[in-house]
Amino acid sequence: MLKLHNSYSNNVEEFRPDSNSVKVYLCGPTVQSSPHIGHGRSAVVFDFLIRYLKFSNYQVTFVRNITDIEDKIIQRSEEEGITTEELADRVTKEFQKSYADLNCLLPNHEPKATDTIDHIIYLIELLIDKGYAYSTKSGVYFEVGKFENYLNLSGRKRDEVMSGTRVDVESDKKNNEDFALWKISKENEPSWNSPWGLGRPGWHIECSAMINKIFNSGIDIHCGGNDLIFPHHENELAQSETAFENQQFAKYWLHNGMINLAGQKMSKSEGNIKLLNEYIDLYSGNVIRFFFLRAQYRKPQEFTEALLKESETTFNRILEIVKGVESNPTDQDFIDIFENSMNDDLNTPKFLGEVFEKINKINDLNDQKEQEFKETLKYIFEILGFTFDVKEKIQISNEDLKNFFSKFQITFTSIEQAMKEYLSKREEYRKNKNFDQADLMRDQLKEIGLLIKDGENTGWYWENR
Repeated sequence: MLKLHNSYSNNVEEFRPDSNSVKVYLCGPTVQSSPHIGHGRSAVVFDFLIRYLKFSNYQVTFVRNITDIEDKIIQRSEEEGITTEELADRVTKEFQKSYADLNCLLPNHEPKATDTIDHIIYLIELLIDKGYAYSTKSGVYFEVGKFENYLNLSGRKRDEVMSGTRVDVESDKKNNEDFALWKISKENEPSWNSPWGLGRPGWHIECSAMINKIFNSGIDIHCGGNDLIFPHHENELAQSETAFENQQFAKYWLHNGMINLAGQKMSKSEGNIKLLNEYIDLYSGNVIRFFFLRAQYRKPQEFTEALLKESETTFNRILEIVKGVESNPTDQDFIDIFENSMNDDLNTPKFLGEVFEKINKINDLNDQKEQEFKETLKYIFEILGFTFDVKEKIQISNEDLKNFFSKFQITFTSIEQAMKEYLSKREEYRKNKNFDQADLMRDQLKEIGLLIKDGENTGWYWENR
């Protein structure tokens, strides 16, 4: 039986949904900037979960939202001199492309916060009517002191709540820990009509409203990064269970661990963000996916280029083993190993250990057993979302290179000289915040088999893969 770690109880529990129809909600991106490697991890590890639930014959309804209005989106759009809609649309497309490149399943629903305003207002009115929320000049706030189970999810103490991120500190709140449901907009900020004045939703209310609008009930599994436990998920839980007192908001809370760089959590504030699309371009969606498979989803995962290259080498070994083999579940013992590992709180590193123990003993198998192992290996990796399409290597002549670089007013004498000029032109676009043109240059280069790589402290360089 599948067992999952429930963050609410802080225990590994048997997964016992109320029916065979399982409702799963994953907190999707706040689309203020391009996806980074941490976004990739959350998307992939919960894609493993969705795929395994389907393999286990559950009927899954999967929802992943898009937060397309939020303080940081407003700030970023002002910095770029574009509207919040333009920024959100561009970044949303970047996320969706990265999800596709990682071969993540499409959600059944992908709601946007700005398409849910009416339901958000309905939910806030419900909370006010029940006496859990109040209106001030700056907005509408949830009074956390009235929800007796507040902080049960995060396990924090009341005097710790101000250490969370995105906690409002408006002076007209009753209590510092009360959080915003509706924010009255400042001049020139995006706004919608509401009973409390022109404004926009608070961050936490958006997910509660989208879940209620789509499911009209509680859900089985609520997923997200463990950095969202407080305040986001804690506040979601409080407002949802007070608005709909006869429903359990989420039966199981699942959270993935963060990506670490040299032992330090990756975050925008630390300035150590690694963009996801660049690593997908360099290593492929399969390799990035395999990298995430190597760690237990709840634990922090160290990220280095060396570990990615190691993952590439290891996954290529699997590709070589299953080359030319049909996908079939012919080795039942191997299927049992896979199920036992996944049933143990999605223990993918345990499964990989078993895989390579079998690979190291493959020469001891007779022809039939070897064939069954290979067929089942491919079958299981397809269940986990890996693809095995073999693409021919790109070959390009010097004449073709001359024609390519001439489009950018670069005279080709050598690949090193041409690429130096090419990177310089692209960097100018980036400095001028013309990211669309910079991305186009990267993508056009990729089509001829050359990849742009971030050398961190040494700047951008190129690689022929």
